Amino acid sequence: MADADYRALLQRVTGVQSATKLTPAGFALVMDEFARLGFVSTARHEAELHQTRAAWTASPAQRSKIVALWDDWKGYHDPDGLRRWLEHHHGVSAVKFCSAEKARKVIGSLMSFKKKPQTDLNAL
Repeated sequence: MADADYRALLQRVTGVQSATKLTPAGFALVMDEFARLGFVSTARHEAELHQTRAAWTASPAQRSKIVALWDDWKGYHDPDGLRRWLEHHHGVSAVKFCSAEKARKVIGSLMSFKKKPQTDLNAL
């Protein structure tokens, strides 16, 4: 949403042109207007995902954390490497199949990894 459109929405709904001037009631009105326009807050989206996923599965936040930690350790995006590592060390074939408990263990393992040193290709 463009800044001018956002400020026009604030003005139309609450009578102010800056979010810093919103009251709690004004904020609620703005959020209701966003919902009416089809926007979904990330908190609401996460709650909806939580309701639709199986109770035993890892949360979207856990799955994202696993991928981010792996990519950070590798230094690049490597989904195949992560899949192979998960299968070999944790007995699951993909992040999406991790239970919540397994995800906690995987995250703990990945957090103990040391970041790989960057190789200076010019020095070779």
